[in-house]
Amino acid sequence: MTFVKKLATGVAASAMFVSAAALADYPEKPVKIMVGFSAGGGTDTTARGFASYMHEAPSMNGLPAYIVNLPGASGQKAAKAVLDEDADGHTLYMINIGTFIAGELAKGDERPYHVSDDFVNLGCASQLVTSLQVHASNPASSMEEFIANAKESGEEITWGTSGAATMHATIGHIFFDTHGIKHKKVPFKGGSKARAALVSQSVEAVFGGVNTVVGFEDDIRALASAGADRDPMAPDLATFKEQGTDGIDFTGLMCLFGKAGIPDEAIQDVGAAIAHIAEIEGYKKYMAGNDLASFYTDGAKATEAQNVMFDVMGPVVKEIIANQ
Repeated sequence: MTFVKKLATGVAASAMFVSAAALADYPEKPVKIMVGFSAGGGTDTTARGFASYMHEAPSMNGLPAYIVNLPGASGQKAAKAVLDEDADGHTLYMINIGTFIAGELAKGDERPYHVSDDFVNLGCASQLVTSLQVHASNPASSMEEFIANAKESGEEITWGTSGAATMHATIGHIFFDTHGIKHKKVPFKGGSKARAALVSQSVEAVFGGVNTVVGFEDDIRALASAGADRDPMAPDLATFKEQGTDGIDFTGLMCLFGKAGIPDEAIQDVGAAIAHIAEIEGYKKYMAGNDLASFYTDGAKATEAQNVMFDVMGPVVKEIIANQ
């Protein structure tokens, strides 16, 4: 074979290889799901349950997903790591939209990203519900009693949360400021670490996911939950509003995000996977066992909810920053 023919054959083979690669179905390799908090909290628990069923979704080519925990800056460290990856859909980010937005708002003009511009909401398979928690030895059995005791003591209440600028932290600020209670926030890198601090009584209260109480009922008592309605996974727990505190009626859909520019095929396939996994009985059982709901919200509706929450939380976070 002449050199020219060899070259032509090589070029043709290369072209076929490139064409095949370009037409390859998504995903081509296991999908990495970044989690911005330590293991054991609501986000990590949801992500691990979700990832364990990803290979069963028909749209995922039988390929699995795996979790990478990168805690720090209320989830922002992991979010920025996703933005450093290619927008090919093989690196995704799981977080509840309330914390995602609160983290951005807390940074103001120094925000490291803008959720609606830099990320695409692919859909949600659960939600995170905030609760006010105290140690089992605390004399308060209701939110009203907690408020009365705090005011009577006149002392500063030290409280923990999963991060400095999370949805939980925002709700905590609203609560204490609304009732004129002196307070000091202690942020941790994840709900499990905040829970550990409450169990050891290093803090007097925690604003964290309702789910983090599961398995620790002998040590922790939840006094109230956020949301317009009671958490379906904790129907006996009264809401803040039912106990006389308005303005704490939002919860955070737990969603998967991709970097802006992610291919349409990946958006469709991951969205289909979320819808499929949310209906798997094993996933539902796993979530219920961790006091977390299982339901599907598509990317379009989730983005609408995201935009509404941005408008709701914006003034709140600005006020918190101004009063610090």
